[in-house]
Amino acid sequence: MSTAPADFAVRPTVNVAIDPVTRVEILDVLDDAFAHGPAGRGELIETAHAQAARPDLIALLEQLPDRVYVHQRQLWVDLPHVPVGL
Repeated sequence: MSTAPADFAVRPTVNVAIDPVTRVEILDVLDDAFAHGPAGRGELIETAHAQAARPDLIALLEQLPDRVYVHQRQLWVDLPHVPVGL
């Protein structure tokens, strides 16, 4: 058995019922997506992957309609059930 440190970080399992995705989390992850203007669903998902977002957040973004969002606030029209924060 090797005593060398692991080359990867182990992410704890997240229980969505206890730790749901919030609007604050989405905005933190997608901050760069709107840096240069409007962003489509695909760009939002790519940004989430690049930011190492948790799978639950990425799955939520994959449920968005395939449209362009001019501003982050427009996300809440399609994600009205997502809480602001905890």
